[in-house]
Amino acid sequence: MIVNVEVLRHEEALNLLSHMARFGLIRFDPSCENATTVPSEKLSKRFAGALRLSDTRREEFQSIVREGRLEWTRDTC
Repeated sequence: MIVNVEVLRHEEALNLLSHMARFGLIRFDPSCENATTVPSEKLSKRFAGALRLSDTRREEFQSIVREGRLEWTRDTC
């Protein structure tokens, strides 16, 4: 079976994949045409300015994000 994988966390994912290859669980195909290497870039840089919000709407959005993080922390502990 052939599966294409998009690596999102570059260093950690490649490390994990190389361990799996050493154990014989997967095999790398260096001739894959779709294989590309994307340089690591912080998400804050990547998405800076992506939301064009007024100060009021941005503060409302940040409040919702903070509340979601608190719920996540509360529900996972």
